[in-house]
Amino acid sequence: MLKRILNFIQSKPIFIKMSEVLVGPVSVKKRKGEEGNDISAEVKSKKKKKAHVVQLGKSEGCKRKIAMLVAYNGNGYYGVQINPGFPTIESEFFPALVKIGAVPQDHADTPSKMWFQRGSRTDKGVSAAGQIFSMKVTLVPDLITRLNEVLPPQIRSIGYVRTTNGFDSKKYCDSRTYMYMMPTFAFAPLEKFITEDYRTTPEILQRVQEILTRFKGTHKFHNFTSGVKYEQACASRYIIKFECSEPYVRDGLEFVTLRVKGQSFMLHHIRKMIGLTIAILRGYCGESVIDSSWGPEKVDIPKAPGLGLVLEQLHFNGYNQKFGSDGVHELIDWSSYEDVVEKFKEEQIIASIVEKEKSEKVMFNWLRTLQFHNFDMPRLEGPEKPWAHITKNSKVGNSSPVKTSPSPICHVDSEAKTEVSPSETAGINESEVTDAAATDDVQKEVLGSFIPDTVSETLEERRVVSEKL
Repeated sequence: MLKRILNFIQSKPIFIKMSEVLVGPVSVKKRKGEEGNDISAEVKSKKKKKAHVVQLGKSEGCKRKIAMLVAYNGNGYYGVQINPGFPTIESEFFPALVKIGAVPQDHADTPSKMWFQRGSRTDKGVSAAGQIFSMKVTLVPDLITRLNEVLPPQIRSIGYVRTTNGFDSKKYCDSRTYMYMMPTFAFAPLEKFITEDYRTTPEILQRVQEILTRFKGTHKFHNFTSGVKYEQACASRYIIKFECSEPYVRDGLEFVTLRVKGQSFMLHHIRKMIGLTIAILRGYCGESVIDSSWGPEKVDIPKAPGLGLVLEQLHFNGYNQKFGSDGVHELIDWSSYEDVVEKFKEEQIIASIVEKEKSEKVMFNWLRTLQFHNFDMPRLEGPEKPWAHITKNSKVGNSSPVKTSPSPICHVDSEAKTEVSPSETAGINESEVTDAAATDDVQKEVLGSFIPDTVSETLEERRVVSEKL
């Protein structure tokens, strides 16, 4: 049997060859990519594909996402955001887009359909020289020129750049810069005689800068807006820069420009910071009120007029760093339009501020309302109001004003809509109301040219009480 098996194996040489191959050295062919040279070649191939620059497609006549630079004079408008029944910037802007064929009517009726967003909201009477609208529109030929032909002179479209489809002018905005143009007499001490020829001093401007610097950094600004509580996260805001310019004269009136840069601002935030600064400079309260405003207690802070407030610039540093250098998208940089923006700001915004301040005395009249604020002192426990002792006799030239009891009439904020109960008004008689009106007229006419000793004493009391608190 064994002999038969051996004979069979010998008669099949192919099996011998196969066994020799199996027991010999095994040669395995390596797969592609296992050799070092193959891997590097593959990586180079991928890098080459990634480095390929994609060019933007055709723009004119197509729907594209853009960021548009818009400037406007807010005088006569109830803010930028559309509000049915009231004239706003957007209520003029959207119909203009429809008229030139950039968007259909249903997009103007529902702005979210064209992915519309404003970089920063401005309130009633507030102007802007650097507002940014992001939206998806049809890029009709000569878009900017045709848009300005149908917009009113108070609103101008300056230019636009194409952006990523996900660009949002509010979300991608890193910080915002506002300017506030105001007459320098607002910083004068209360006992100082004020006329249009008033000129400030370097000492006062230095004091202004010291107070403005205190707002820098991260603080709880719940007392500088409405509807925000101390515990809410949105109360914390970061102020990057707050500066006061050198004084300059326009039409015989001296002005300064305050510039504030921050990550974001709340409703009335800037106007209340400036209002508190003016109150401190004029002597209505101490600087300690600023420290009190950061705490959880409610602080009554005056709100400066909105006339001189201008949105000057929106910053997109993060977006430019991420997309501006990819070789595809444009930087959001408006430096090439600087001359156009400055011309519009000078002719439409600054000229309007100066004219309205001289004709309507907006800041002059607002200064009269500072006497009705109690700042960080409880309303029922605060000292008498500074002008409460000036009576009707003072108006007709009585050299020795009669000291009367303080008028129970207090300032009512129209936004707060505070109601006064009958029990609170029970002690008011007609003579006291007449005296209160007379004292207001006296302040309006002289505004510091005639300050009785009793008023000076009351101001000193307010300073002492404020510092103690």
